Amino acid sequence: MVRGVRVVCTGSSMEPEELTALGVYDPSDPNADRRLELLDYVTVLGATAEELVTFKDSLPALAGVLAIRGGPALTLEEVAERSGLSTNEIRDLAGAAGIPDPEPDVPVFTEGFVDFAATMREVTGVFGEDARTQLVRVLGLAMSRIADAVISSFLVNVAPAAEQADPVGLSMARANVETASLLPSVAPALDTLFRQHLLIARRLTTANTELVGFESRQLVVGFVDLVGSTELGENVDMSELGATLSDFEQIAAATIADGGGRVVKLIGDEIMYTAPDAFAASSVALDLADAFDSHPSVPQVRVGLASGEVMLRDGDVFGPVVNLASRVGKVAQPGQVVTTSAVAVAAGLPHQSLGLHHLSGIRGQVELHRLNRI
Repeated sequence: MVRGVRVVCTGSSMEPEELTALGVYDPSDPNADRRLELLDYVTVLGATAEELVTFKDSLPALAGVLAIRGGPALTLEEVAERSGLSTNEIRDLAGAAGIPDPEPDVPVFTEGFVDFAATMREVTGVFGEDARTQLVRVLGLAMSRIADAVISSFLVNVAPAAEQADPVGLSMARANVETASLLPSVAPALDTLFRQHLLIARRLTTANTELVGFESRQLVVGFVDLVGSTELGENVDMSELGATLSDFEQIAAATIADGGGRVVKLIGDEIMYTAPDAFAASSVALDLADAFDSHPSVPQVRVGLASGEVMLRDGDVFGPVVNLASRVGKVAQPGQVVTTSAVAVAAGLPHQSLGLHHLSGIRGQVELHRLNRI
């Protein structure tokens, strides 16, 4: 594009002179032609004059915002009107989902939030308001984590090459839009994975029918701790550390799933998982110990197991058993699996007593056992 070509912005034509008046374009700049092409690119995507000014120093990011948004942004009041909910209800939904409190008359919502809000009203009719808020909070946390992972992957794998290709930013803007073009495939992928995990997680009843509002289960809880992670971080660069942690997470997650367990959460260099019985939990733990004993770059792990009644809430697991399993794991040496007596006996695997131990935060002494292969 060359000077003199009209730039379309929110339905009206803008000449380069108008862009200059906005303070977003300098015709004397050595890269003026390329800058004008970038401005044209983002305005075709739907940028307003206000957005051009707001993002004047980061127009490639504006291209990503416009492509992700998929249309004009809506205000709190507009979402409320279109969804049939009150502004307070929309504000409550946004807060539960982890979205910053929207200011009045400031366009921040996507068109899709209208349908989301209306759907949540139906969810309220089935589960009740408190349960709906709890579900929205879990969804928001999950989506926040996915979004952060996608942004991180873009910055690491796509952005450097785009930045080198074009100092003005048109290549980066196009890379943002190209990445955003993958979004239509995300919803079906999430739907598929959600259904698969619902089939895995399905349960006919709660174990404790008197516990209203929460679910309790008899489960075995395991903590997998990466040994020497602090020293590892000091001796390798960030790229190597990232690759090591990725290998740790991928191998551990696959091993746990294959063994009939469920990854509850990743806690830096530690993974918490559950299993329905002692044998499954113990077999997973021994497989993990074996996998990292022989891994060329990931250090050894130690695993602690404890069993008992836990509370399941928002995809997480709570209760004294969780704390006990974590403390048991701290007793294990690199490559070892240590359990309580109850787990060791119920697993039916060879084990040797480690005697009684005082564990931080646990009353009395706890007899611990080291598990071995048959």
